[in-house]
Amino acid sequence: MNSFEIEMKLPVFSLEEIKEKLIWKGFREEATVRESDMYYNSEHHDVKKLGEALRIRKSTDLFNGQTQAQLNFKGKKMDQVSMSRQEYETAVADPECTEKILIALGFEPVAGVQKTRCYMKKNEMTACLDRVDGLGSFLELEVIASEESMREIYLREMERLLTELGLSMADTVRTSYLGMLYAKNQNEE
Repeated sequence: MNSFEIEMKLPVFSLEEIKEKLIWKGFREEATVRESDMYYNSEHHDVKKLGEALRIRKSTDLFNGQTQAQLNFKGKKMDQVSMSRQEYETAVADPECTEKILIALGFEPVAGVQKTRCYMKKNEMTACLDRVDGLGSFLELEVIASEESMREIYLREMERLLTELGLSMADTVRTSYLGMLYAKNQNEE
């Protein structure tokens, strides 16, 4: 089955204020996790050059201490206003073994992203309140759809929610956290 990640992201000043507003809008907190993402690239399939992403994510639930992992591939962005793209992900029982498989296939670990994320949900929409190490605070709105044709409908819903939260589409960013960290490191050199 195809799945499409329809996503918007923007930096925010106060995650606590955004969380209160989301609760008022009917979102409920599902989990708070510490996520550790390791991204991979290869010479034979340059995911960075192609505008794609390949990663292993380890998520540790901060309430119960349980850790889960997943392998995730994200295709090219589908439009000029959001982070929407085709996405494939699957749980992995052994992330270290999965990394060894990727390395055996010619993929090398290139960079990591660490963040604390609070997942909030209302109907099909997920709001992620992120504190990204080295970058700051962000709000991500996301819907996983089975049909690309739903993208415009969900993007309009997200835009409406941003307005209701006192935020603006003009503040959204299309750069991944990994891309932001690369840019920040380049500017510091």
